[in-house]
Amino acid sequence: MGRRSETGGVKPAGDRIEVRFTWQGRELRPTLALKPTAANLKHAKRLREEIVREIALGTFILARYFPDYRFLSKVEGDTSPAASRSFADWATTWAELAARSLEHSSLEVYKRHLAAYWTSAWGTLHPQQITHEMVLKRLAELASDRMDESTGKVLKALSRKSQNNIMIPLRHVFELACKEIGCRNPTDGIDNLKVQTALPDPLSAEEVEVILADLREHESPEMADWFEFSCFAGLRIGEQLALRWQSVDLRQLTVLVREARVLGRDKARTKTAVERLVELNARAARVLERQRARTQLQKHGRVFATPGQPEKPWHDEQLQWRAWNASLRRCGVRYRAPKECRDTSVTLALQAGADPVWVARQHGHSIQVMMRDYAGFIPRADRGRNLAAVNRALAEQAPTANSAVEAQ
Repeated sequence: MGRRSETGGVKPAGDRIEVRFTWQGRELRPTLALKPTAANLKHAKRLREEIVREIALGTFILARYFPDYRFLSKVEGDTSPAASRSFADWATTWAELAARSLEHSSLEVYKRHLAAYWTSAWGTLHPQQITHEMVLKRLAELASDRMDESTGKVLKALSRKSQNNIMIPLRHVFELACKEIGCRNPTDGIDNLKVQTALPDPLSAEEVEVILADLREHESPEMADWFEFSCFAGLRIGEQLALRWQSVDLRQLTVLVREARVLGRDKARTKTAVERLVELNARAARVLERQRARTQLQKHGRVFATPGQPEKPWHDEQLQWRAWNASLRRCGVRYRAPKECRDTSVTLALQAGADPVWVARQHGHSIQVMMRDYAGFIPRADRGRNLAAVNRALAEQAPTANSAVEAQ
């Protein structure tokens, strides 16, 4: 048996302190540039205990503790450029590579999540030093109200959905880093939390008219027309922002939806990456007739522009959002987000008796989404046609069934 250390693995070495431990099958004895006072020896002992824990976890990096160790270059694995990168470096690298495959809007959101929740906490650490337990503890911290030390403000706990969302870029960063340097991925085994699915929350036809009248009176005709088109054409907000006159056919009363604008940037495809031809109902068509006089001759070619500034197309949806919120407060209408105008278009069409397949095609939904999210509105849409069809079939079968009973 080996002799038990009486110094806790540290001892004076001239005007420095030697720290002894075993790593990768070899005994190392690097030194710290500290005078061997009693206090410094205690500090060195605590440091050694931390090193031993990291060795057991497989997260130890020699260069971080002993950057001037004279045998550093002879120790395998700890001086490679990849192994020396910090978590913040890997996050930046992942974002650069992800720009090829991710939408700009998605990537910007992920970069904000990384900066706000992960690199702010671990930016200077190496990926090997971040453990599964550390990730879980960080999530538990974010799931509770907490104090922002820089501002003194109380930050609200993240919702379950937000916790799931911020894990997406974190997983991607560790997938990249761990594949490159062979470390254990600390996000493995952390599943998404269950989130309650929100059902569509459309406006009633009466609420739509009250809001549109209020917008015309207190905002502008252009603002009212923006939301009237939203409620009766049902384009996504980004699709409506990007809509161009060259995609509008006022003779056939259709618009070709093939572009979007998200986070102030245009993209040449929709959310589903599928073009669709939307047939305009009378209300949506009248909005475009009014917009025609305002913007059709403008160089930007957009259908919708800033109220009072037809030469300036909408940059994003912020002005509309503020006008919408103010209008709902004035009208006393229960709050819904502006995106519910699209759900309103879907449900108004279904309740008018439109074929659900046609409604799905108009709004760029799959049949599965239509049945899952809007099934509750479909029974009211058929105006008794489906039940009448079943009753006709039963009536036709009745004589045959009665004959069979009489024969018995």
